[in-house]
Amino acid sequence: MSSQTEYDQVYAKRLAAIEKDPNFTILSSMNQPMQGKQATQYIVYTDFKPDNQQQKSFTVSVYTPFENVDKYGHSKADYQSQLLFDVNHWENKMHITVLETLGSESRLAFFDFQNMGLAQLALKAFINLARKADIAMIDGNISSFDKDNFAKLQHIFEKYQFDLHVADPNQGIGKITMTLGD
Repeated sequence: MSSQTEYDQVYAKRLAAIEKDPNFTILSSMNQPMQGKQATQYIVYTDFKPDNQQQKSFTVSVYTPFENVDKYGHSKADYQSQLLFDVNHWENKMHITVLETLGSESRLAFFDFQNMGLAQLALKAFINLARKADIAMIDGNISSFDKDNFAKLQHIFEKYQFDLHVADPNQGIGKITMTLGD
């Protein structure tokens, strides 16, 4: 297992790379030693630019060095959680297409990043981003292959004051909306 010093070095390298890349904007970051299963050392960043009217799809990504450092001191993945969204400038709306955290089922995953708060970091940063961009509404569809994951998604979205309409509780299908503004 990697030491805190290795995590700090990898974190610093990843932060510098994101800061250097003109395509990314850092939304939030924290560099504290890992405590338990909550991420306290992370970077939340996006490729969204409010003035980019031509591009319609964007991401909010969350990176943590926790369990993400190989034996050579390099990051295994550029992010562990990602929220993908589309922007409709005509309707002044953002649509969440995917909110995922790499887990043990993913072919790319090497550690189960579930239950570390990474998806919540992405969602919180996304809501703040939408507010700063003067977006009027956020919407999306949620679906889950099992009831446990649907309950978790439902809890997360309700925690951040999304309105949730459950279309089919047995199939785990629903719609989310949030009206932003005054």
